[in-house]
Parts: sequence; structure tokens; C-alpha cells
Amino acid sequence: MSINSTNGTGNLIADLANQLFQRVDNDRDGKLNADEFQSFLTNLIAQVTHRSTGGLGTTATASRPLTSVPPNGYQPMLGFDFGKLNDLTHTTPKYVFARATQNLSNLGYSRAARSTGLDAIVDEVRANGYPNAMVTGDDTIDFGDGFGNIDVLTSDGQWWWGPEGQ
Repeated sequence: MSINSTNGTGNLIADLANQLFQRVDNDRDGKLNADEFQSFLTNLIAQVTHRSTGGLGTTATASRPLTSVPPNGYQPMLGFDFGKLNDLTHTTPKYVFARATQNLSNLGYSRAARSTGLDAIVDEVRANGYPNAMVTGDDTIDFGDGFGNIDVLTSDGQWWWGPEGQ
């Protein structure tokens, strides 16, 4: 994508638009697909709603114990409390899982890509307090906490949290 303008203010706006586009175009194909736009819009609304000035997006990390919230904070997720998500002392499996999904945001947006990425999610969950966690299906994880399999992907590939079979 390229935005051009001939005046000084227009160049500034064009530069900003190009930078924003590069940030939002996750697969770097020069186009925005529905998932990329939805992710951008969710992040934008979160920034406005929570009065954050740190910018948009999340920062990926390697599999290691979490010691700090990313500079921009964890982004809101349907079914997850925003405060708990950004409180690293809240270490229930649900929130350790949710943080892992954002730390490993390079997994993609399709259901197939996210299902394939469950092993990486579990590695991060194990590194953050649940050493017995394991992938038990193409959309389920047992966190080794006595609650059994948890369904973590919807049929359309959205992250979620619920008992298996719901």
C-alpha cells in the first residue's frame, strides 16, 4: 500500500498511514484481510476504552515465565477480564493461557493455524506454572489442574475458554 501527497501535512499523514498499514498487515501481503482488520479494530477500541497511550498491538515473547506486561498491555479478549489479563499475579490456567495466545501472536488467525499452534501455547503455559499441561485434541488442552479437557478454540478459530464439548 502506498499513500502519496504533495503538501507537508499530507506527507506526514501519508507516512503515518503507511506505518499504520505496515503494523496492521500481519502477513505482509500488502492487503488487509478481515482478520487483520478485526484485530486492528479490537486493538484500537481497547486503546480508546482504556485510555492507553502506548500504541497498538502486542509484543511476542519466547517461551519463558512472564515477568512483565507487554509495553502496550495485553489486549481485550472476548470472555476474559481485561484487568485479570493484565495482572500477572492472576495465574489461573485461563489467564496464563490467554496471555500465551497473545505472546505467540505469530500463530496466525485461521482455526487450522491456531490448532497447529497449541503445542507452542502449551509450552508457554508449562513455563508459567502448569508443567503438566498437554494438548489433548485439535481444540482442547488439559492444564493438569484436575478440571480435565478445556475447549480453547471455537469452530471458526477464535480463542475461547470452556468445558470440552460446549
